[in-house]
Amino acid sequence: MTVEPYRDYLAALTAALPYADAILASAQPLRDLVAAGAVEARHATYLSINRTGLAGSAFELDDRLVASVEAAADEGWTGIKHMVRIDMSDPLTASALELLGRVLEDTRAAGLDALIESVPWRDARMDHDVDAIVRAAVVAHDLGAPLLKVPVPAAAAGPARVDAVARVVASVGVPVYFLGGPRRDGDRASVLAEVRDVMQGGAAGVAVGRVVIEDPDPKAMAALVADAARAR
Repeated sequence: MTVEPYRDYLAALTAALPYADAILASAQPLRDLVAAGAVEARHATYLSINRTGLAGSAFELDDRLVASVEAAADEGWTGIKHMVRIDMSDPLTASALELLGRVLEDTRAAGLDALIESVPWRDARMDHDVDAIVRAAVVAHDLGAPLLKVPVPAAAAGPARVDAVARVVASVGVPVYFLGGPRRDGDRASVLAEVRDVMQGGAAGVAVGRVVIEDPDPKAMAALVADAARAR
């Protein structure tokens, strides 16, 4: 569990938000941050709408809706964040893609943004192989995803990783954000190097959470990530 105690979780997010352009969260944290005045008018807000696949559960790949596009529109959020995990060996992937298609239709009808986290999945974990990431990006893109969020490819830091990111970005015709993953104990430098490589590869930005909010100083880490992302 990474949100205990809850007040500390909200405090970390509040400290990081001045350095962010947007926030994506599930319903209660998003509402509480807005109520506390931590979310500014300039921030885009994305409601996470399908998170039934709890980590480590027997039903982890079964990501059903926990909120609706209609509710996101009624509450005034900029858009929704929808995750689709693509596991070529699991039949649940077919129904996940069907759900994605319906959600994309609903968001277009509602006039909302849709940030689609398209994640290749293999052996019960995220697959960082560049071929798998390209496949996941292309599938979601071709179903109509207007914004994508994908894992950073497994490649050596520097030119190799920049090239791998560039290949993913070039495989689709929409902005691509790269996710941050878990915090790396005591190693800010590797996180910031990854951010710089991702941006040099043509990413639209980075979508990070745990590497910032679990840092001993979320405000300082958010500032470092923002600087790295904007330096190009």
